[in-house]
Amino acid sequence: MFTGLTLDQAPPYRVPLRYYITSAVYLVVFSVLELMYLKGVYSRFEYELIATIHALTIGFFAQVMFGSSFQMLPVILGTPYENVKRDANIVYGLLNIGVVLFIAGFLTNITPLIHTGGTSLLIGFLYFAYISFSTVFESADKSDIVQNFAAAYAMLFIASVFGFMAILGHSGVFDAVKFGDIHMAFMLLGYLFILIVAVSMKIIPMFFVAKEFPKILKEKFYILNIVFLFLFLFFRIGSDDKYKIFIILSALLVIVFSIFSLKHIYQRRRARKDLTITFWYFSMINIIVGLIIFIVNFFVDVDLSVFVGFFILFGGVYSLVNGMLYKIVPFLTWFHLSSNFVMEAEMNDVIEQRYMRYQFYIYIASYISFFGVVFNKTFLVVGSFFFMLSSVLFLRNLVKAYRYYTKMIQKKPDFTSNMQ
Repeated sequence: MFTGLTLDQAPPYRVPLRYYITSAVYLVVFSVLELMYLKGVYSRFEYELIATIHALTIGFFAQVMFGSSFQMLPVILGTPYENVKRDANIVYGLLNIGVVLFIAGFLTNITPLIHTGGTSLLIGFLYFAYISFSTVFESADKSDIVQNFAAAYAMLFIASVFGFMAILGHSGVFDAVKFGDIHMAFMLLGYLFILIVAVSMKIIPMFFVAKEFPKILKEKFYILNIVFLFLFLFFRIGSDDKYKIFIILSALLVIVFSIFSLKHIYQRRRARKDLTITFWYFSMINIIVGLIIFIVNFFVDVDLSVFVGFFILFGGVYSLVNGMLYKIVPFLTWFHLSSNFVMEAEMNDVIEQRYMRYQFYIYIASYISFFGVVFNKTFLVVGSFFFMLSSVLFLRNLVKAYRYYTKMIQKKPDFTSNMQ
């Protein structure tokens, strides 16, 4: 059974970095949309909020997750995508055409744009889910981590279909709210968190020198989560209130994982200061708080969905992905350079630590400002401004990593000339 990392199957460095850099551009777009449209928004069903949120979820989260999969699956599993350059280009094109048209359609309320963007996104998501699931399925490694990856891509397939049905619901074809709820549940609690669990079970022990996760969490988490989500799907389609029980159980599973994640990082063997650990702590705490509010929301008359989205997406998932990239990008840069015999490459030189800290501090300032919106809407302007600065700095850091690679790769030894 394959258990380590293989250096032979990695795609070109430019494949994941193109996705990462593009994702940071969408963060800037997200902050601009916040500044322009969200001050007068009061419901999660308003088109301006839908457009803005998807600049974050599709523009940033999906770009990072897809780019990371193209890099990590071949490296972790030892099984390459059949044609990684072609596949990465196809998915990248469909994803970006789709999200631009999707956002523009909702902001202008032009239905053909919404449908065209949604169709492009559906094809891109389904194609990516199919090639990724096939790659995982062909792997000789059938470990728990591999099974989690396979489950995540299966959930992505289902979430994408229901997301498109929710889009059609805005034209009266389906119930947009019902299918939108199913889409969000399978995308967030299904695909996103099962993938985070799979990646965490590999990254936390490897990068943070921590203990392995309990076997029961590796083996049972995704199975229970899938069972709860399908029961939620069954009762939600049937308009039976029992669906609330199963979505709550799914949320409780994610809370359990988040607590274990915090515990494992806190008890890590190499207890040195690391900004990525701060990101991780902040993320897990926000996810726990957000999911607790999500559960409470079923038992109170007040709509707390804005707080749920704030803590889970902005405080939780964003922070986690941001922190992961600050761990993954320097490693990938060094990994690709050293595999090309550029031995002078140093991970700590890829992105300066002080610029990572600056970006984190500005992000925290935006987080605090957004929280102040509860008391005064003016804080939305302040928070959007801070997050725009944070996003620009994040983009600068990723571009710096790419430039470091392009500069250092020129030092690659020319073995052919030595043989002549």
